[in-house]
Amino acid sequence: MIELNDSIVISLGGSVISGDPIDADYMRDFASLLESSKYRRVGIVTGGGRTARSYISVLRKLNVNENVLDEIGIYATRMNALSMASLMPGSNPMIPFTVEEAVNLMNTYRFVIMGGTEPGHTTDTVAALLCERSGVKTLINVTSVDGVYDMDPNKFANAKRYERIGYREAIALSTKSSTGAGPNVFMDITALTIAMRSRIRVIVTSRDLANLEKILNGDQAISTFIDDGQKL
Repeated sequence: MIELNDSIVISLGGSVISGDPIDADYMRDFASLLESSKYRRVGIVTGGGRTARSYISVLRKLNVNENVLDEIGIYATRMNALSMASLMPGSNPMIPFTVEEAVNLMNTYRFVIMGGTEPGHTTDTVAALLCERSGVKTLINVTSVDGVYDMDPNKFANAKRYERIGYREAIALSTKSSTGAGPNVFMDITALTIAMRSRIRVIVTSRDLANLEKILNGDQAISTFIDDGQKL
């Protein structure tokens, strides 16, 4: 059994919750799972997903400024955050615009849900900053892959999933995979660097809620732990 203390932050990837337009059933079940969990404080950062991508792809063809496109993506993440908050009793009714605002809300609400903050910061980076600022030492990254692989598992049948990996090795893999954005980009480099400097344990896993429940309970699950290599 792995103890995750009483506080966690979850990076909830946009690809996980964004269907057409959102996977409301999944969000409801995710909310129910967290409500029944043991955690006293839970920070959740939502991505923009398909909503953000659809706006950005169309407007980029019209030569809209990249900074503006980032802002549009941020609004999509906040829309997803407000949708998630509406399904979780005990969460903040207003979506914070900064990490500092979110940390302050964590003193009042059990669940604090937010989206993006500023251009250039991904959902993962915001989640890592939320961990760092609030002193939370565990970040669960719920994304489109079920862990960290040595190569793209959708392209190579012999791809190996790591059960545990060090920060520097994870950064090297992220750098390699980000050269061609795809399903093997498990987490961005900035987020991993923040995790490394503040020794935040990262758990990369898929959207499978039964598997996520095992992680929340400290049981063996399909995932990859990214940390400093010390004994768990």
